[in-house]
Amino acid sequence: MAAGWLAPLLMFWLIIWGPLRPYHYPQGEFAPSLWRFVLSVLACVALAWLPAWWFRVHPFERSGRFYEALGVRWFRQFVPDGDLVNRWRRRRDRDHRIIRGRAALEAFEARTRASEKGHLILLAMGILSAAHAWHIGWQGWAAYITIGNVLVNLFPILLQRYTRSRLQGVLARS
Repeated sequence: MAAGWLAPLLMFWLIIWGPLRPYHYPQGEFAPSLWRFVLSVLACVALAWLPAWWFRVHPFERSGRFYEALGVRWFRQFVPDGDLVNRWRRRRDRDHRIIRGRAALEAFEARTRASEKGHLILLAMGILSAAHAWHIGWQGWAAYITIGNVLVNLFPILLQRYTRSRLQGVLARS
């Protein structure tokens, strides 16, 4: 799924900068200035250094109902290590568990933070790319990048936060 978004995103920028621009595309300057492009990419990458408080679970997240109302539980079925994959694995191996014990629980909780950071960076890049596509009048590209961004980055971020809220509830009880 991610490749279905990342590859077209890369293609978009290669079309914008010229190497892949088809002959039938209108001539004109579609590319942002180099310094604006570089600063935008650096701003997105800078999200890797978000402070720890950004990843804390907020009171409204603790019950999980907010995320469930957004469809995150349904989305969780289709991700790697999601519900469908785990059910299939448990049919083959009844002892299969992703989390075994407190140490694994803490490591998995840390993994949700790392995954959320990566998806935040890509989400920001997708937002800036869609905004640029819209700005130059390429609404089709803007729509594709936006829809892909929601599926490949926004929903995974919501899933990481949902999972972390559940894990922190278990950690607080043990």
